[in-house]
Amino acid sequence: MKKARPWIRVVGFIVGIFIMVVVFDYIFAQSGYVRYVLTYFKNSEDNIDTLVLGASHARSAIDPEKIDEVNDTNSFSLAIPGETVKDSYYVLEEACRSKNIKTVIFDIDYQYWMNPQGEGYFQEPFIYNQLEWSSPVKWQYMVQNMFKLDIRNAFTKKNVYLCTPGSVAVNVKQKNSEAYKNADIYSLDVADANGPYMGKGFFSRVTSGRQNMGFSDMAVTKFKQIKKYCDDNGIELICVTSPITPGVMKTLGMEKVDGLFTSFFEEQNVTYYNFNKARLDILARKDTDYGDKEGHMGGELAERYSEVLAEVLKGHFNNTLDKSKYFYDTFEQMYEEMEEQ
Repeated sequence: MKKARPWIRVVGFIVGIFIMVVVFDYIFAQSGYVRYVLTYFKNSEDNIDTLVLGASHARSAIDPEKIDEVNDTNSFSLAIPGETVKDSYYVLEEACRSKNIKTVIFDIDYQYWMNPQGEGYFQEPFIYNQLEWSSPVKWQYMVQNMFKLDIRNAFTKKNVYLCTPGSVAVNVKQKNSEAYKNADIYSLDVADANGPYMGKGFFSRVTSGRQNMGFSDMAVTKFKQIKKYCDDNGIELICVTSPITPGVMKTLGMEKVDGLFTSFFEEQNVTYYNFNKARLDILARKDTDYGDKEGHMGGELAERYSEVLAEVLKGHFNNTLDKSKYFYDTFEQMYEEMEEQ
C-alpha cells in the first residue's frame, strides 16, 4: 500500500487538474457563435450536401437559402469570422463526419491568403477547441499542430508567449543581438504596419496597390489538402470571391490579386469565380451597400449577390454558364463603367 501511495497521489493530482479545467471551462468560458453553429450543424437532421466555407466576408455575403431556391441543393454556411484556410480544412473534415457533403463553395478572401499568415498565436485554435473531445478531428488538429500550439499560464506574459521550439530559438538569438540591446527599431520587421518605419514612432503605410504579392505557404499547403480531401471523397470544390467595397478595389490592387488567384486555381484544376468582376447591370453595388471599407456586405446587397451566385452555380452545374453575361473580361472595363455611372 505504501508503494502505491505516490502513484495514487499522481493520479489524484491529474484528476484534480482535469476537474478544475472542466469546472473553470463551464463557469468562466463564454459560449459564442462558433460552438453554436458547429453543434447546430452536427445535430441537424437535414440532408445537407453543399457547404459554404470562408471567413466573415462569406458569412455576411452568401445566403445558402438563395442557392437552394435555384439549385437542387441543401446548403449550409460554416463560414466563421477569422476562419483561415487552415481552419477551413479542419472544418470541412468535421462537417463530413456528420453530413454527406457533395459540393464545397469556398469563398476566397485575399486577406487570408497573402503573406504573412501567422501560426501558433494565442487565439489561433478558437475553432478547434469548440469541438467535442470525442471528435477525431480535434485530436488530429492537436497532433498536426503540436509544435505550434501555444501553452500559456496565468502568472506570466501569456498573451505574448510563443512556446514552440523554433520561436524560442528566435527569441534567444534576438535578445543576444546588438540591435535588441540598443533597441534598434529599424531592425524590426513589423509586418502589420504595411510600410517602412520612418522614425519617431511613425510608419509610412503603403496604400496604392498590394505589396509583397504572393501567397502564404500555409494557405497554399492547406488549400491543397482541402482539394485532395474533396477529390478523395467525391466532393466538387468551387471557389468564389465575394465582391468587396467598390471604392477600395483599385487601392487594394484587386486586379493583381485576381491574376494571382486565377492562375493558381487553374494550376490546381479548381473552378474559380471572382465576383469582384461581376457586371454592374447584373449586380449593382456601391460603397454604401457595405458595412465597412473592408467589404462586409449589408443584408440587402447580400441577398442580391446570393441570387446572382445561385444563377452562376446553376449554369455551372448544368454546363450552360455564359460567363460574359455575368462577368467583365477585365477590371478596366468595370472601372470605366463605374466612372460613367
